[in-house]
Amino acid sequence: MKILKGVITILLLNATFTHAQYASSVAGGVDVGLGLGSNSWAPSVMYHEEVGPQKLPWLRLGLGFRAWGYYAGRTNLDTKRVAGIEDYLEYRDVSINGISFLAGVNVSFWKLDIGANTDLLGLTFGSKRHGYYEKNIPTNGTGKPYYNQWLASRPTVFNALPLALRRNSGQSEAFVRFKASRRVGVKVGYTYGRVTYTTRKIDDFNVYLDNNQRHVSKVYGIPYIALAFAVED
Repeated sequence: MKILKGVITILLLNATFTHAQYASSVAGGVDVGLGLGSNSWAPSVMYHEEVGPQKLPWLRLGLGFRAWGYYAGRTNLDTKRVAGIEDYLEYRDVSINGISFLAGVNVSFWKLDIGANTDLLGLTFGSKRHGYYEKNIPTNGTGKPYYNQWLASRPTVFNALPLALRRNSGQSEAFVRFKASRRVGVKVGYTYGRVTYTTRKIDDFNVYLDNNQRHVSKVYGIPYIALAFAVED
């Protein structure tokens, strides 16, 4: 329970409310949940700790860790649009797992916590997948040697700020947590995530799609429900 206490106090509280006194105790918990879409599912386990200033007891700032996965059937992952051109790789299925360090904020009143969090840094891993590089109108782009072929790719490994940076993978969420009892609650929310793959080398040479791009990604949004367990010192 004390693992993040010093980090939270120094990085979040002292930096934001310099003149406040922080008598509020650290509150922590574990959320175990699942997001479901029409063609995908995303399980996650999140450990979080929050603390708030004495003068604003309803405001809680926190840090935590999230272990998560995203699994989907037939999926297109797109390149960055350049000069109106956007390519994609078509996958029969995608799967990715990650561990992330996150930050969040929420307001508390009655038995409710209403808030949001987002991944800051993370590691992801997953199986190699082949995506089909469909190109019905041939051009002389950098991806010409690979038009209409299956290309090997893997999830990106090191990730930062996936909510803002498209070459990264991770999750963010907005949620409402209801405290059914002192120890157990229910959490419902909406998960907004990004999945990014990078093409694998062929004969020790990087594989580029048109416009010299190796990264393909997709953003997704799915509803989420979880059991929330309070953790105390």
